[in-house]
Amino acid sequence: MPRIPLSPLRLGAIALAVAPTLTACGESSGLLPATFENAVDTAVVYALQGTPIGTPSGFDIVTGLAVRPEIAQQFDFAFEIDSTGNAILYPAGLLGGSSVSGFLLTDETFDEIDRAPLDDYVVDSVLAVTDSLTFVGRSRPTSALCSAFIGSIPRYGKFEVLEVDLTARTLTVRFLINLNCGYRDLTPGLPTS
Repeated sequence: MPRIPLSPLRLGAIALAVAPTLTACGESSGLLPATFENAVDTAVVYALQGTPIGTPSGFDIVTGLAVRPEIAQQFDFAFEIDSTGNAILYPAGLLGGSSVSGFLLTDETFDEIDRAPLDDYVVDSVLAVTDSLTFVGRSRPTSALCSAFIGSIPRYGKFEVLEVDLTARTLTVRFLINLNCGYRDLTPGLPTS
């Protein structure tokens, strides 16, 4: 196959074609301007076992929805109550999903968490959950709402356990997820980073 040389003229044309995309990203980081406001919401997630068929046992950070992992809906963590009565969260990788999805425990209150870290997420072990526990969650990589230039990257959210109901086998969480591609700001409103 013949090699096509890239002359300085062709390289200049490529640079001119790409420049508007880079300029539109707003920052030197290459992020597109944020279009989704961060907002606090709540969700109820049911235990994987011992709950009615059709109840959502997983949570999808990318969409901010409780989902059903057993019907192959994508998820980032799932809720269960183990045989000793402890409430736990499974990162998706332990149940055959993405090995990137994970948790990061924090001593900060929900309102104090203002930015998601990039590293140190637990992806290979369960998380014991109790009322008032706060953590940061990282999703599986996704290209949803990202430009082709950026590619597939995780989304981040902060979570607070409002209630673990061992009788109903449910977990109620308060959360805020940044749906903007590449952004890690976890405060309400339109994010800047």
